[in-house]
Amino acid sequence: MNEKMVNLPKFGRSAEVRSASFDEADNTIEVIWTTGAAVRRWSWRSERYYQEVLEVTPKSVRLERLNAGAPFLNTHSDWDLSDIIGSVVPGSARVEGGKGYAKVKLSRADEDKAIVEKIRDGIIRNISVGYAIHKVVKTDAHGDGTDEEWRVVDWEPLEISAVPVPADAGSQIRKEALTMAPCEFVSETATGQNDARRIRMSMRQRQTVA
Repeated sequence: MNEKMVNLPKFGRSAEVRSASFDEADNTIEVIWTTGAAVRRWSWRSERYYQEVLEVTPKSVRLERLNAGAPFLNTHSDWDLSDIIGSVVPGSARVEGGKGYAKVKLSRADEDKAIVEKIRDGIIRNISVGYAIHKVVKTDAHGDGTDEEWRVVDWEPLEISAVPVPADAGSQIRKEALTMAPCEFVSETATGQNDARRIRMSMRQRQTVA
């Protein structure tokens, strides 16, 4: 086992907005911002695909930013205050049964009415969560990097966004000036044919469940 620190940009994953949960009095809506499903990603460093699995437990997810009122953004844009079309209701973010939930208060500003009405009517259904990864446990089934699983055991949601199309599960949220966050990598190499078979079976089971 070896460990090292690497700077990583913000990542994105598709999530779910529940339009039926709209509360007109409070102008709020409930979202599921993660299910922890395994996704296949591309590593720009090693130029290989890998399987990313988010652990969704109270211990592995840092909820402080969401519960402090993290922004609800227009397509991950965070360059201007006008990009904010809502915010997470403080204290509403939680992790239950392997899923992340939160309540979002939508903007009442005139300039945001068109977007908010489409969310209320269920026309805009797609959202995406942007998050930073702080610790990854990497398991290499063959010892050659061709069948890696990145188990994310410490991560932090930074914002939630309304998007036209859910963020590509294999992409990072990239901008001209990326905000990087330090991430600890712990590498574990599985030894023996049985270990490799066990890891591949586990990955298939996660994909089937997702």
